[in-house]
Amino acid sequence: MTYKAKQGDIIYLDFNPQKGREQRERRPAIIVSNNFFNQLSNLALVCPISNVNSDFPLNVILDKHTKTKGSVLCQHLKSLDLFERNASFIERIPDHLMQEVLNIIHSEF
Repeated sequence: MTYKAKQGDIIYLDFNPQKGREQRERRPAIIVSNNFFNQLSNLALVCPISNVNSDFPLNVILDKHTKTKGSVLCQHLKSLDLFERNASFIERIPDHLMQEVLNIIHSEF
């Protein structure tokens, strides 16, 4: 069964290969692209999640409402092929955290 990407899903995927300060290795990420984009393109826009809680203004710290711990790195937005990156579903992010992530991303453009 193939995973169908949905906005607000926290997934586990492989970020390699990368360069410089980009996030790498297999790690959790949150899908921020809308469901229409995900289905139409077979890609998804994702933000990696670091296991370090950082109060950097472009990060969203995951709270007690998720089993995944760490910070969403909104400044590391990437478009990825989830099939080729071996994505697997972990959990859904609560609406209040998803809105916080989207607000930060929108402020970047």
